Amino acid sequence: MGPITTEQNIRNVAVAGATGLLGSLVLKALIESGQFNVTMLGRAGRSDSPPPGAQLAIVDYSNTESLIKALHGQDAVVSTLSREATLLQIPLIDAAVAAGVKRFLPSEFGANLQNPNVRKLENYKNKVQVEDYLEERSRASGITYTYIYNNVLVDWATEKGVVLNLKHGHACLYNGGEQAVSMITVSTAAQAVAAVLTRSQDTKNRAVRIHEGLISQRQLLDYAKELELHTEWREDHVDLDELESRLREGQEPGVPNLSLFHAYAVKGAFSEGFGNQFGEEDNRLLGIQPWTADDVKKMLARIASSTA
Repeated sequence: MGPITTEQNIRNVAVAGATGLLGSLVLKALIESGQFNVTMLGRAGRSDSPPPGAQLAIVDYSNTESLIKALHGQDAVVSTLSREATLLQIPLIDAAVAAGVKRFLPSEFGANLQNPNVRKLENYKNKVQVEDYLEERSRASGITYTYIYNNVLVDWATEKGVVLNLKHGHACLYNGGEQAVSMITVSTAAQAVAAVLTRSQDTKNRAVRIHEGLISQRQLLDYAKELELHTEWREDHVDLDELESRLREGQEPGVPNLSLFHAYAVKGAFSEGFGNQFGEEDNRLLGIQPWTADDVKKMLARIASSTA
């Protein structure tokens, strides 16, 4: 991504969930842009410490006054809270409105939640609730928002063994593995946050859909094979509708099934009809450059060396 300059007065930015993988990189990208005064929202009782260039504000998500105090004077809030903490964004939104925050970026960074098929998936229920609530507060108060959808965080997914297990030479291809879908690296998704805030008028009250390229699971496997990590690769083929049906059998009502949640996430990311093939318009707006085949192979090689 090239140099960016701020187009309007978003200067003070608070980041929630800044200790996770994505959150720490978002914090880094905001600091390194040189455009923002950055505050990391930490939780009481933890030994969170901000990196150089950021301030620390301790908050209690169950205490509205604590949140309002931390957000006073902030122009934007970026949430990278984990899936388990998704609904903590409700009081965070309320506090942002009360504190006069101008822009709120909820923790999206995945599937295209404006696709009706994605919105029906059980694992996105809480994210949909947060989006609906944020839009309701926006209409009533004037706070603005941006959703960042990037579909597959490919380096994170590969490190977790989704599709490819580079260490053991195992590939799990979903629904044939031939459909190209949008993918992006975590660091580029993080840099996009800074770009969104610097192009605040162009990204106001809408979703941006970003990627570094359209690539299929089969292509990822072919690139991995070129690295000659293994003499043979084992391939498993999974029909996601069949997997969902099997996982639903025996599920106890009201008891979260993490395997089923994982299946829903993979379905939204890789299945046809789930809005997972993005165009280039928002990439151009935010200065995101397309990757090359060599870029992908270098990424896979880096992950392979770190998991060897």
